[in-house]
Amino acid sequence: MRGLRGSASPGSPSRGGTVLRILLGRDGEMKILTDDPDWARDIYEARALAMIFVRKHGCALQGSPCLQVDRNGLTVTFYPNRSPVLLTIEAPPGARVLSLEWNDGDTWRVAIETYHSGRWESRLKAMVHPRPWLERWRALATFTGSLPRQQVDISQS
Repeated sequence: MRGLRGSASPGSPSRGGTVLRILLGRDGEMKILTDDPDWARDIYEARALAMIFVRKHGCALQGSPCLQVDRNGLTVTFYPNRSPVLLTIEAPPGARVLSLEWNDGDTWRVAIETYHSGRWESRLKAMVHPRPWLERWRALATFTGSLPRQQVDISQS
């Protein structure tokens, strides 16, 4: 458990028998260490969506080893060259809503520094997986144009 900075001390067992650990970081802040995606389903989903988003749209900051995306009021920052890897998400008022660390070779074991659920999760999901164009504009495409008239050929016997 010492792969992520700090000393590990045992926490309380959660539902399902998974043991959570509490880490003390360099600055004395407490982090929760888990390796159970069923316990922290929202966190693992947010991490996956943020990673897809930052790898697709992220730009390297000048003089910094991180990738950052700032769209729709969310700022996603990813530090891929750091050990452990760090991912942060900040919401509109400038408050950090998600901060995760994990070792590159052990992606299931995550140290959760900050997690606040909220509307940012649905906005992130909508940015990563936008609704299909046809579904969004179906009414416009269907009802604005005139349909060609079909000619019915009635043959007499």
